[in-house]
Amino acid sequence: LRLVGGKESFEGRVEVYHDGKWGTICDDQWDDRDAEVVCRQLGFSGNPKALSWAHYGQGSGPILLDEVECSGNELSLDQCKKSDWGQQNCDHIEDAGVSCDPFTEGTVRLAGGHSPSEGRVEVYYNGDWGTVCDDGWTDLGAQVVCRQLGFSGPATLASEGDYAAGQGFIFLDDVACVGTELSLLDCSHSNWGQHDCSHTEDVGVRCS
Repeated sequence: LRLVGGKESFEGRVEVYHDGKWGTICDDQWDDRDAEVVCRQLGFSGNPKALSWAHYGQGSGPILLDEVECSGNELSLDQCKKSDWGQQNCDHIEDAGVSCDPFTEGTVRLAGGHSPSEGRVEVYYNGDWGTVCDDGWTDLGAQVVCRQLGFSGPATLASEGDYAAGQGFIFLDDVACVGTELSLLDCSHSNWGQHDCSHTEDVGVRCS
């Protein structure tokens, strides 16, 4: 069993190995219970989500399985109810995929720093990592981010340009923390993706 075509290792088109060939699974009856079994079989403990309609691109080998119906408790797809090998009425546009995403909305990380305790602040939302704009940002926000990451020492704001600018989304702006929050999302902030910023304004912090 393997996942192919995802941006991350924990997501992709589901491919199974049979008779010397890798092939795909048709998405008839494919749901989150099937995804749960795939994630378990691959050793991922994240939030299982089933994706259909070749979300991660179309495979090119045979379509090996169809009508997969797991209860969600099985240890592997072998134990689930399904079609016989190769018995299907599908095209590759119906290739099944899964995401076994280990991150939850609002998870933070530091990127681009010289050590694990510093860097550009990135926050997770809707399957992507994005940056935080420095409008309204203070040392209090830095304290919250560092606490969320498990650091207990003093936290300071990095200067603009200390770390390389991010790419992709700018997720949060106008973040105002009082400093006691357990998570950045507990602070007052803009709606996701609403900002008037560029990546030169990406927030950075130093934790200790």
